[in-house]
Amino acid sequence: MSSIANAALAEPAPKAKPEAMTKAASPIVMGVTLSHADKALWPDGGDGRAVSKLDLARYLEAVGPWMMPHIAGRPCSIIRTPNGIDGDGRFFQRHLGKGSSALISQVTVAGDPKPYLQIDRIEALAALAQGGATEFHPWNCRPGWPELPGRLIFDLDPEEGLSFERVIEDALEVKARLEALGLAAFCKTTGGKGLHVVAPLKGGRSQVDWAAAKAFTRDVCQAMEADRPDRYVANMAKARRVGRVFLDYLRNDRMATAVAPLSPRARPGAPVSFPLSWSQVKPGLDPGAFTLRTAPALLSATAAWADYGEAEQPLGPAIRKLKSR
Repeated sequence: MSSIANAALAEPAPKAKPEAMTKAASPIVMGVTLSHADKALWPDGGDGRAVSKLDLARYLEAVGPWMMPHIAGRPCSIIRTPNGIDGDGRFFQRHLGKGSSALISQVTVAGDPKPYLQIDRIEALAALAQGGATEFHPWNCRPGWPELPGRLIFDLDPEEGLSFERVIEDALEVKARLEALGLAAFCKTTGGKGLHVVAPLKGGRSQVDWAAAKAFTRDVCQAMEADRPDRYVANMAKARRVGRVFLDYLRNDRMATAVAPLSPRARPGAPVSFPLSWSQVKPGLDPGAFTLRTAPALLSATAAWADYGEAEQPLGPAIRKLKSR
């Protein structure tokens, strides 16, 4: 072997300079590049593992096709926790700031000179995840029509200490009353201790305005309170809620919002608001079972809300029927 070959074997290869080392590529979800993708947004996803920004973006990619019909075309407020749900910097946002992704739409509504944030394409969910958006709260208008109600929300909020079985019973009572008035009813968890009962509304010539929609939901809730004052309260005053379920009809106003189906919540355990079939709304239902980790698989195994679009009903006849009682 030549002396040159011996020298080549004897000398170790030069080390690569740090600046020349290949950096790991930033992950891309739905075409959006995620910076700091491993940043923990939830310290524990209910399984002992932190939930990262990348986990959030992939979750939204998985559930987005189901979620989009319930948020698209509507102004949407978000809660951002860019430093995690326990970190500083949590804030509520409804207007886009400078430098926001072009994937996110904007819509102008009467009474506010600043355009509202709106999610009209699934890729916008990943762009919002990049900004640390951990909750999505759309208006309840008809898509593309902020001035017209598109669904009713009955928010059942139990007083601290009440069992979840009570909430289940009360959701079934709301369902029965709505169906007796000719409306369809759907149910979802809120990602908290309550349930939402949702009634989809049909547009057209019989479309009513926000004032009428709010008055209708108020009257339904007040009728329930009048029938069972020991069980329900339609007034948000804390002193009146002891031992009762608060029937919150205030989601049914022009600029009011409600957490979107499948939206994560910025709460311990990474819970989500999950759509339910009525066969699931029975004793033993555990709202804590629906998390950012578990929801995609559970969603693929359910037909809940499959007929939501076909179930829309006009509100006018229901209003007239309630007034005639």
